[in-house]
Amino acid sequence: MNTSVPCIRLHLPAEAAWAGLVQAAAKQAGAVFGLDSAKTMRLAHCSEELLLFLSSAKAGEIEATLRPIATGAEIRFSFSSSGVNLSAMNLTYVHDTKSEECDLTCLPLLLASRMTDGFKVGLEGLRMEIVLRVDKVYPEPAPLPAERVRVQGTPVFSPAVDTDTLFEACGTLAGLYPGHLVPEWCASPGRTSDLVRGGELFATEARDAAGRLCGIIFWKMRSEQSVTFFGPYDFSTDGSVADGLTNALLQTVGRSRAKNVFSSLSTLPLSDHGFELLANLPYRLTDSPDPVTHSVWGRMLQEDFGAAVWAHEDFADFLRGRYDSLEMVRDLRPVHDFGETIPDASVIGACLTPGLSEAFLHPELNGADIGDNLARHVASLSSSGYRNILFEIDLAKGWHAALGGPLKQCGFRPVLMLPHGGQSDTLIFRHDPEA
Repeated sequence: MNTSVPCIRLHLPAEAAWAGLVQAAAKQAGAVFGLDSAKTMRLAHCSEELLLFLSSAKAGEIEATLRPIATGAEIRFSFSSSGVNLSAMNLTYVHDTKSEECDLTCLPLLLASRMTDGFKVGLEGLRMEIVLRVDKVYPEPAPLPAERVRVQGTPVFSPAVDTDTLFEACGTLAGLYPGHLVPEWCASPGRTSDLVRGGELFATEARDAAGRLCGIIFWKMRSEQSVTFFGPYDFSTDGSVADGLTNALLQTVGRSRAKNVFSSLSTLPLSDHGFELLANLPYRLTDSPDPVTHSVWGRMLQEDFGAAVWAHEDFADFLRGRYDSLEMVRDLRPVHDFGETIPDASVIGACLTPGLSEAFLHPELNGADIGDNLARHVASLSSSGYRNILFEIDLAKGWHAALGGPLKQCGFRPVLMLPHGGQSDTLIFRHDPEA
């Protein structure tokens, strides 16, 4: 953790008697970190409920850390895992209060996870960490009319950090581009500005000789080794700015530690800039009878010297084909079941983007029930109208790769491999309702 970031750190036992202290610290932190009164109370209640849950689970000594983030505040609880059951954090968890065997100990965790705007779970050895995030409330301005610019002179490209520029860019690209090509955070320009100011999002703008904004491209670090970008968004009448924005992106990230750059939302083909087409993903939208295609482009920024990754037999052939196509050397290590003990309950994280009808799933915590848990997520999301369900694993982790079997059984198939997309290469699966 970056120690230069101001924070409140508490070391305390997992006992209900300490809940008032944690709640008071969270209230003070929320006010100082810029949350409004309602969100501050939500942060306080999340913190209190999580401590009450850990108290009932007899988690022992806890280190709690409250700190500001670009869009709000978060609280981290770190403790010895000792088999703590976190299944209530799953999106699909339903608590049966009518059962004679009803266990009320999970209710505080259920409440805490539902009051947050996001969570993460990590397990290193016997040490577990739960991170709960509460975001600020951002107003969504009414859409403004947007027009393309007749570029005068040669555009100048520079970092976009000014709030007014970002506000203008968000409004313009939302007015000129279809919704499926607009990042969700653009609907809240204040959020976009905070992400840029907090160093979680970066942007390059283009201005013509008259000083008018004629384009922008956004990017962020996907992992310590890769960059993902959005755009380029060209506001000119003749489409003359996109190439310059793409070159500016490559020049900037080429000086970073990133080994790869990928498109998250691309607006045009990029083969002329040294990118390779990694996948064409059809997206079925709720407001369109025909699917739209999201093309994923990638480019190496540094020489790849090879690596070893974990692979399940159900997707090993797909990986070999992709590595051969990209001329990358990988040692595929097969995963095996050696009968080791794992927790009973798994946790699957979910990032939902209703505008794209997209649910992006990822494994947070391994468990014996992960196959059934995955099936419950698919059933719940499908019944809720999500038509594009994806699941991402990191091939640096053997237990991630071992999910190849359950993923296949639930109707998922591999569609995209991202070199260095996570701790190692990542593999993305897509659910096929007809599989």
